[in-house]
Amino acid sequence: MSGSLSTSLLIGTTATVAALLPLGLARAARKGGLPRSLAPAVAAGMILWLTVAALLAESGALSAWAAVPPRWPLLPLTALATLLTLGLRPASRRLIAGVPPWQPVALQAFRVGVELAFWRLHAEGVAPIQVTFEGRNLDALVGLTAPVMAAGIASGRIGPRLTIAWNLFGLALLANAIATVATSAPGPIRLDWPGSPFVAIATWPVVWIPAFLAPVGIFLHVLSIRQSIARPGRSRISPETI
Repeated sequence: MSGSLSTSLLIGTTATVAALLPLGLARAARKGGLPRSLAPAVAAGMILWLTVAALLAESGALSAWAAVPPRWPLLPLTALATLLTLGLRPASRRLIAGVPPWQPVALQAFRVGVELAFWRLHAEGVAPIQVTFEGRNLDALVGLTAPVMAAGIASGRIGPRLTIAWNLFGLALLANAIATVATSAPGPIRLDWPGSPFVAIATWPVVWIPAFLAPVGIFLHVLSIRQSIARPGRSRISPETI
């Protein structure tokens, strides 16, 4: 799989998200009066996490399919728990208040890159069809509609209620995609899907999808919902309302 189009798509998508997140946080930190070191620290943390995930995948540690519990799901669970915990800290409220509401929505466009990677993995013979948009994974709809939603939010044409509805729709599609991938991989919850088990999910760079990109997608939805709840009838978001 090294040198394939799917590898290029995954590395490119991951690098884009890992670069844009600290940039957005740096601007929000300035607005919230937070230390300038925050964004570099977040960037360093992401690089460290991506490196750890890649090393674990390359070592074969995540491919111990007989292990109980399965090992690869521990990566997304750890990443998601970390993101949500950090998002509840008092300093995070000031940070979130400084993020323009359209930005978390716009960044969800990265999901198109993920879905194209799944499609290429299937074309390369290492992913079953159900994890692609030709099968049961319709998560690309979130990425395709994200720019339109972001533009509407930025212009004021789309309000908090529609934004919340779109985020819930996105979470539902992402939950479906995660469930499809999890039940396609070897392990105790594998379903009788057609084709071979999705063993590539525990290899690099595919492992970056569950270890990083999927948790970021969930976090962005939660962030956008919190912002939408905090801003009905308000032109600005206050940290006290988040």
